[in-house]
Amino acid sequence: MERLDLVSPDLYLDGVPREYFRWLRDNDPVAWHEERDGPGYWVLTRFDDVVSANRNWELYSNSFKGSSIEEARSEEELVARRRMFVNQDPPEHTRYRKLVSAAFTPGQIRRMVPLIEQTCARLVDRLLDGETHDFVPIAEELSFQMVATLFGVPESDWPHLIEITRVMADFQDPEVNPGLAPRPEMQRDIASYAQELISSVRRSPENHDGVVVELVQSELTDDEGTHTLTDAEIISFFPAVLVGGLSTTAHAMTEMVNSWVREPNIFDAWSGGECPTSFVEEFLRWRGPVMSFRRTATADHVLRGRQISRGEKVILSYASANHDERHFEMPEMFDPNRELLDHVAFGGGGPHFCIGAQLARMDLKLVFGQLLQRIGTIEAAGEPQRLRANQFAGWLHYPVRVTPR
Repeated sequence: MERLDLVSPDLYLDGVPREYFRWLRDNDPVAWHEERDGPGYWVLTRFDDVVSANRNWELYSNSFKGSSIEEARSEEELVARRRMFVNQDPPEHTRYRKLVSAAFTPGQIRRMVPLIEQTCARLVDRLLDGETHDFVPIAEELSFQMVATLFGVPESDWPHLIEITRVMADFQDPEVNPGLAPRPEMQRDIASYAQELISSVRRSPENHDGVVVELVQSELTDDEGTHTLTDAEIISFFPAVLVGGLSTTAHAMTEMVNSWVREPNIFDAWSGGECPTSFVEEFLRWRGPVMSFRRTATADHVLRGRQISRGEKVILSYASANHDERHFEMPEMFDPNRELLDHVAFGGGGPHFCIGAQLARMDLKLVFGQLLQRIGTIEAAGEPQRLRANQFAGWLHYPVRVTPR
């Protein structure tokens, strides 16, 4: 089969190429692809291979070249990538993760539940006013508010911060980023904001709340001594979590709406009731927004008969792994009752498992529950438009009109 350009964000304007991934899983599960403006890359498409690579950070490194699919344009940019904990490997990643883990403890997430419930209810109230609404900004607002509240970002700063976060998250789409400036340029405004907030917290922590205070004061003692987070390390945490909170969770919400519009009966069995945890897990497997992450091979090795060399780019296709027929029976069917509900939507284990997974699960469970309990019908009220992006399957616009149950 002719190779698709999986790096090109234009490819995904028509959605995830699921038939192509199916062919690769069956015929070429470790597939080499040439790259127009890069060195070329391997694509791992089977569930077992993706899980194994996620866990084997020594062979498939994040820090070597970072986790972004596109190549760094300079050594300076690569150094900046490595400051972000998602682009680090143990032991640095482990130490950093322990220091920032205060943001996502079970206690923190439980304390967020009343706020999430209230925000979800307001979201659905807006949808039920009889007017046409673009669901994308509504979903983004909910997702962003959860993370901003968790961090302790002052509410007065939310309108500005959500805009600069959206620009960084969706930098590959010309409507959001008209000049298609590269990712590092899109990070500057968030870095500047984060520095101002951190400086304010250091000066007067008593005037702030939220996790940012804990990050500034965080300490970790191990065999190598006592560690704290520098301003630069905390700043690098901001875009990773804000983009994760804004993009992935919001895209999952909009994808549920899209699925409901396209197949109105698909969620009938859960309509009017609570949203079970299995519903969320199956939806993340079936239509999770994270399509792939990049790793770099640290040594020559053979995988399924293919010779992978040190320094070569390896793309882990989560979108393909979550539909692997070798692991999931009838994977194209949405079935929250399936016996096996493991998936790689949050990384499939290993040191890089998504640190915000529990917050994302809670957000989705509560918003899905509100939608299922209160909405009777939902229909597209215009032409939906997918986001131009090569790492997250998302939507730029999704106009809808809904009726109550």
